[in-house]
Amino acid sequence: MPDIELRFDKDMLVLSAPIDAVLARQGIDSARDRQYLNLMEPDVVQDALNLEMVAGAQCLVTTTEDITRARLAHVRMDDDAERLAREALVIANDATPQHVLVEIGPTGLPLNPSSKASLNENRAQYADAARLFGNEGFDAFFLNGFTNISDMKCALMGIAQVSDKPVFASMAIGEEALEPVSAPADNLGDADMADQVASHAFGFYEPVEVPLFTGARKARTPLPFEQWPEAVAAMEDLGADVIGFETADPIPKAVEYAQQTVRLTKLPLLAQLYVDPTLQGKKSSPLVPLADIGEYTPDTMGPVAVKLYGAGVQFLRATGAATPAFTGALAATVAGLDVHRN
Repeated sequence: MPDIELRFDKDMLVLSAPIDAVLARQGIDSARDRQYLNLMEPDVVQDALNLEMVAGAQCLVTTTEDITRARLAHVRMDDDAERLAREALVIANDATPQHVLVEIGPTGLPLNPSSKASLNENRAQYADAARLFGNEGFDAFFLNGFTNISDMKCALMGIAQVSDKPVFASMAIGEEALEPVSAPADNLGDADMADQVASHAFGFYEPVEVPLFTGARKARTPLPFEQWPEAVAAMEDLGADVIGFETADPIPKAVEYAQQTVRLTKLPLLAQLYVDPTLQGKKSSPLVPLADIGEYTPDTMGPVAVKLYGAGVQFLRATGAATPAFTGALAATVAGLDVHRN
């Protein structure tokens, strides 16, 4: 596959959206079952990724957000990490994308920036996760979902210990919390828990084990934008090749974040637009000015992409409850464009 570094600051590119919303429509709780699907029902994951490819995504993001040992331990799959990484790459490459990005999310472990032991443990988690993928079959690592600067530093240092692959580093910023796509199991009553166990796709959870994995279910509180310059400086200093942000804030704010980030760094910029799960299926009126529309819908993706393109963004992605329709709108808008940066 082409070297993605050759396209930095040149082509506008769109990343595939998370497949959580597509899986949720099939009754699958992706926060709990995503890794089992990679191993036991790869066709389900393959079909979801193929939809993103049909929509026009040039960069396919692997379904490996939970690949650190700490995250896999919540679903008792830490012994399957190497196999999970291998299968995720096979699934992604079978879709024949232009580029494959290996996603690694936060460990979820407590982190004490003043404790050397705590920092070392976190760095080791990310180093071990990166080592699982070897050096073939993908273009870059994608550190995503981070809200803590110290955690991002650990991730970047951990990857640098074991790989010289390019790194996309993205943090959630702004004011609006990023809600999980599916309902958390720990909100279920006893009767509902029994139903969940009975309907579980693989059928080997005990009732007391249903709410094991909660790390990916909690709403994420984004980094305040006031701390964003510090975060950008840290990511740039520690070797990130692409600086990214994810926001659920209104459209004018997202454009403002992009404009200010371009002033903070000369590195390529990724903008991720978070789609609120409670607004699925909503459409935006063409008669309402874009600046007055707070939410992201397929109808607003095109105009927002134009504004972000004008602000100097190179990589675009819809997240949260985004479906292939969001990816398609982004891809159609920026297809064939070169990066515009003053």
